[in-house]
Amino acid sequence: MMPYTLTQLVVYFFTYSVIGWIWETFYCSIKDHHYDYRGFLFGPYCPVYGFAVTTILVCTYRVRNNIILLFLVGIVVATLFEYFASLFLEKVFHMKLWDYSHLWGNIQGRVAPIISLGWGIGVVLLVKFVQPLVQKLINWEEAKTHGFLALIIVLVMGVDFICTIISVERFHTTTQMWDKRINEFLKKLPTDLKRNHEQVHAHVVAHLSEIKPKDLSWNQKRLLKSFPQLKFNDSDKFNNIKQHLIKKND
Repeated sequence: MMPYTLTQLVVYFFTYSVIGWIWETFYCSIKDHHYDYRGFLFGPYCPVYGFAVTTILVCTYRVRNNIILLFLVGIVVATLFEYFASLFLEKVFHMKLWDYSHLWGNIQGRVAPIISLGWGIGVVLLVKFVQPLVQKLINWEEAKTHGFLALIIVLVMGVDFICTIISVERFHTTTQMWDKRINEFLKKLPTDLKRNHEQVHAHVVAHLSEIKPKDLSWNQKRLLKSFPQLKFNDSDKFNNIKQHLIKKND
């Protein structure tokens, strides 16, 4: 039997998406020494946290009173979720938002033991300390709105998701246009210059204003700045110069 109602799951999803956005924005802004507007969608929420936490709450419901099992199940569920979320972004949107290739024991850069360990600890803290407070808040909300808030959440985030898909597809098209323009630019370079990759890269960077197909949109600049590891798997030339675009737009 499902331990939560559908409207509760929707509000859980939204609540933890917002909490995840606040945490990511706060942590990454401190780490990167500038304000990062985190989140894949336009709004102030990170659905990956909402989906992950909601899934974890359902999967750990029967073991929530056993800390060891809660820790282990949390590791497994969170790691699987992170792996398939990364795979989804890469296959559907041709992009990668995180990369753990530098960490020991990583699998395709999508997940890594040290990150999974952190997830396990986080799940225990979440279920034992955060969830009881959130549960009280949601019980109060349901008594007042009778599920109406869940409907509003679905509509708002649904529209946001559609707008984000359109924006990311345009971004993907823009990166391919960059690759095409850079390749055209490289064809015009002298043969002796082409042999030196460092000089070629420096030459491209020096002529970005001349090469650029069009200006990046606000959301494209935000994604580049907030996700330094963002890569498009079919736009290698753009990936090589994106850091310079970030600096240029600071």
